[in-house]
Amino acid sequence: MKLWVLPFFIGILAIFSGNLAYLVSLNEGFVDACFPYLEGCTSISKTGRNGLASILFKLTILPVMTLLSAYWIISFTTLKQNILNKILRNRVMMTSGLIGSLFGILYAAFLGSDGDIYQLLRRFGIYFFFLGTYIAQILEVIQLSTNPIIKESNSFQLMKLVVILIGLIILISTPFYGFLEDDDWLENVLEWNITFLIFFYFILSGVLWRKPTLRMKIKSNTN
Repeated sequence: MKLWVLPFFIGILAIFSGNLAYLVSLNEGFVDACFPYLEGCTSISKTGRNGLASILFKLTILPVMTLLSAYWIISFTTLKQNILNKILRNRVMMTSGLIGSLFGILYAAFLGSDGDIYQLLRRFGIYFFFLGTYIAQILEVIQLSTNPIIKESNSFQLMKLVVILIGLIILISTPFYGFLEDDDWLENVLEWNITFLIFFYFILSGVLWRKPTLRMKIKSNTN
């Protein structure tokens, strides 16, 4: 069973969706023209809030968040079958990933809705999505590093680099919030780049899942 397609598809679809939503929203005049990864002229949320971009964004992001739940369940099972790991750490990874996915669904569901309550729900959704998913990725990397074959693969090394890079970005950028009066652009830059890295991680995970050393054993009840 080609399970590697799942994380690979999740990463590609999410990155494509965010950038497509920006281009469509730009064409419809809802956002300014810039390179959001460096200039932060708009947030990801704003690009998917109005017009056709809103429809396209929801049609792609809601399935992505749902598939992420399946990813963490499969990852839990695969690690349990193939890696010598601590079961508690593995369960925490799955739980954290599922929480992140559910809050991601919450975020996408209320995107475009007006009102302070909906804005609060969106903020809770995106922050807990980032937090839950990132913690799950850290724990997944830690467990994969116990396998000597996987540990030496290029895809795993890149996965580890992505996790470290996300942590460094958060650590380095946090102090700037205390010195900048207008920090909306910085928040937007962080949102675009961290989102890209989080989903790029899943593309790399898909490449890693192609290895014979990390394949889920599908048990059949039929004789």
